[in-house]
Amino acid sequence: MFNFFFNSGQSQLERDGNSLSLKSKPTAVSATNNIQTEIEETLSFDGPPDSMITVAGRVYLYFAGNGYLGLQADPQVIAATCEAVLRYGIGTATTRTAFTSPPVFQVERLITEMIGTDRSFYTASGYIANQILVESIEGTFDRIFIDEASHYSLFDATKRIRNPRCRPIKFQHRNVQDLHDKLESNLQLHERPLVITDGVFSLLGTIAPIQDYVTLLTNYDNASLLIDDAHGFGVLGTNGLGTFEYFNISPALANRTTQDSIDDFHFCPNNMSDISTNLYQSFSLCKVVGGSGGIIPGSEMFIQRIKDHTTVYHGASAPANPIAAATATALSIAAKGELRKKLHENTELLKRKLREIGIDVDDNPLPIVILTLGSAMNMRRIQKELSNRGILVSYLPRYTGLGSQGALRIAVFATHTPEMITELTETLGKII
Repeated sequence: MFNFFFNSGQSQLERDGNSLSLKSKPTAVSATNNIQTEIEETLSFDGPPDSMITVAGRVYLYFAGNGYLGLQADPQVIAATCEAVLRYGIGTATTRTAFTSPPVFQVERLITEMIGTDRSFYTASGYIANQILVESIEGTFDRIFIDEASHYSLFDATKRIRNPRCRPIKFQHRNVQDLHDKLESNLQLHERPLVITDGVFSLLGTIAPIQDYVTLLTNYDNASLLIDDAHGFGVLGTNGLGTFEYFNISPALANRTTQDSIDDFHFCPNNMSDISTNLYQSFSLCKVVGGSGGIIPGSEMFIQRIKDHTTVYHGASAPANPIAAATATALSIAAKGELRKKLHENTELLKRKLREIGIDVDDNPLPIVILTLGSAMNMRRIQKELSNRGILVSYLPRYTGLGSQGALRIAVFATHTPEMITELTETLGKII
C-alpha cells in the first residue's frame, strides 16, 4: 500500500498492496534478473527503519511506516536479539503444546502485567491473532457488523466463522448512526451482535469512536465489541495501553468469559465497570512496539479457551526465540513511558508546523497525518520531489475512505528530532 519513488535510472517502481509494477523506458536489456535487482535496490533498507534510513546507498529522512517509538532500531533491542540467538537458537522446533522458550513466556508476562489481566497468548503475528480471537468467541454472537475500513486481517478472520448468517455486514467508517441503522435493519429478535473495528486506522489517521459504540450496544442483549489495536497500543491512553484506555475503559475488562463476569459480580462488584457489552481486543507487537508477533491478553479462563479451541496453539510453533527476546526488551523500554512522551511532543510539533504552512490537520494524538493535496498526479509529484530532496513519505493510491485521488501519509517517530520535522515541513511548504 505504501508507494516510494526514487531516481533509479531507467525506471519507476510502484508498490500497491501485494502487487508490484515496474514502468520502464525502452531499453536494450529487460531481463528478469535486472527487474529483480531494480526491485531490491528501490525497496530495500540498508539498515533498520528509523528516523533516518539508507536506500540504494542514499540517506533519507524517513516519515513513513509505523515504528512510532523507534524501538525497531534501538541498540538494546538489537543486542537482546543477538544474545537470544546465542543462548536459545532460532526456534523451539516444536509446537507450544510441548515446550516453549523463556523469551516467549517473558513477552506474555510483560503484557499481562501492563494490561492487568491474568494471562496472555503470544503468537506469530497480529494478523493471526485476530483470526484466533474471532475463532475463539464463535458461538457468542449471531451477526457481525464491521467498519468498512477495518484491516484486512479482521475481514479474513470473519471468513473462518462457520455460521453462514455471520457473513459480515459493513457499516460506514466511524459512523455510529449508520451502525445503528444496520443493527436495526439486520438483527432479529434476541440475536446477539458483534461489532468489529480497528482501534486506530493507520491509513486514515482516525480513531474509532469506541465509547459511542459501547453506549449504542448497551441497547442490545449480549452484544460484543472487538477491536484490533495494532496502532493504538503504545500510543494512546494515559499509560499507552491503547484505544480502550484512551476512552477511559479499562483494557483489563476485555477478553473475558461469561463465568468471569458472574464471579466478578459475586466477589468484587465494587471494582468492576458497569459496561454490559462484551469487550475483546488484540494487539500487534510489530507496529508501535517495534518487535514482532501478535498478543491476546485476557482472563485465565479466556486464554485457556483460546488454547483449547485454536489450531494455532496445537499446530504452529511459537514466535522465534530471538524475535521474542527483542519484543520483550522493546516492551520493557516502552513501558517506561519516556518514548511515548517524546512521540506526543513530536506529534504536536509536526501538526503545528503543518498548520504554519497552511495545511489543516486533525488535532488528535495520533503520530499519523493523512494529506489530500489536489489530484493523484500532484501528490505523486510531491512525494517524488520530497524523495529527490532526501525525505520519504508514503503515497496511498487507494483505500476505503480516502477517495479516488488517494492521499499522502506522514508518520512521525519518537526518534525524529525537531530539526528533522522542521526540514520536512519547510520542504513540503516550498513544493506544494
